[in-house]
Amino acid sequence: MKDAYNPHGAALMDCFRGDTAATLICYQDGARDNVPASFWLREQIDPLETLALELCRGHVLDVGAGAGLHSLELQRRGLEVTAIDVAPECVTIMRDRGVRNAKVADLYEFDGGPFDTIACLCNGLDKVGRLADLPRFLNRMRQLLAPDGQLIADSFDLRFGADESRLADLARKTEAGRYFGELDLCFEYKGQSGAPFSVLQVDYETLEQIAGRNGWHCELIKSVGGHYLARAWPA
Repeated sequence: MKDAYNPHGAALMDCFRGDTAATLICYQDGARDNVPASFWLREQIDPLETLALELCRGHVLDVGAGAGLHSLELQRRGLEVTAIDVAPECVTIMRDRGVRNAKVADLYEFDGGPFDTIACLCNGLDKVGRLADLPRFLNRMRQLLAPDGQLIADSFDLRFGADESRLADLARKTEAGRYFGELDLCFEYKGQSGAPFSVLQVDYETLEQIAGRNGWHCELIKSVGGHYLARAWPA
């Protein structure tokens, strides 16, 4: 997975060092999107993320912490935070910005915990990969959580607000045997491409159903358009 995120880490590091024009190219299901690296270095937290941070308690694990936006705010609120990311550049940036406990780690190899809260934000459930991987992800969350611990995560329902062309694309994916929220992603920066990988954007109803079948309670906290925030905890 680190190879996949090499361009992402390089773009963020260049931006952090002063190249405010640094732009990460994201190919999502083949469609190109130019994303300013400054997005990950922003200081403004959107209302749904703010609500997520208000729900955090105890020792928090910030998964895929990026440049440390959420970890820094949680620290300011007096919480103990462990931040992990697969990109070494992101961890360097976090430490330089003041995140006290930032580590380069893969979620499935990370040795830590237990945690009272695990936060997966900024489309946090993309880390699952494919829908079939969701039970494995939830099991990993269970291993890392303390008794009475909670998972706070956000994701998207891609059907919300989609035009007819987009809905047709999603339907074709379903007809081909794939969940419509599974996306193939590849990063590119300065002509260097990372390895392609899968990300998941899962609608809340599907999340709730699969979580329930795997021994989890799930609660919809708030939705804004197709973007929603959920809290889940082991039964």
